[in-house]
Amino acid sequence: MIYVTHDQVEAMTLADRIVVLAHKGIAQVGTPLDLYERPENEFVAQFIGSPAMNLWPGKVVRTGKQTEVALDNGGHVVSDIPTNDGDMDMQVNVGVRPEDLVVVESNSVYTGIVKITEILGEVTQVHFETDGDREGVIAKLPGIVHDLRGKELQLGAKASKVHVFSEGQSLLYR
Repeated sequence: MIYVTHDQVEAMTLADRIVVLAHKGIAQVGTPLDLYERPENEFVAQFIGSPAMNLWPGKVVRTGKQTEVALDNGGHVVSDIPTNDGDMDMQVNVGVRPEDLVVVESNSVYTGIVKITEILGEVTQVHFETDGDREGVIAKLPGIVHDLRGKELQLGAKASKVHVFSEGQSLLYR
């Protein structure tokens, strides 16, 4: 059966396979978890998942089995997505889902001032003040977290949860 919807939650819930359409073509085809865990491009990365994946611009500073990116915001991040020597200094966007961000003491992918918190019971959704970011940064912290508004937080992520895109396409699929 083919079912057409614009509701990504509905698609993720009902589908065995999803075809994401964008820009007059197919952006990606796969199972709901494939699209969520391994998006082929920035469009799918931000369309699947709620809230959308956070994206930060940066430059590749170390290549190999793991890739290190120096972010334009001053942060550094390591990804399990492999790169080769020719990728050194490549301009990229790094993506991390809000639920994959954790509070860290150092080596942050993002440091910001908390603007709004939404305590939802199982998670606390944290929105950060924007200072030129394309979109506001959002983190989902586990459980109930009190008294964050106005505080500075450093966020990091496991290398396995960090996505790297060049010219809108995931480096995982080249």
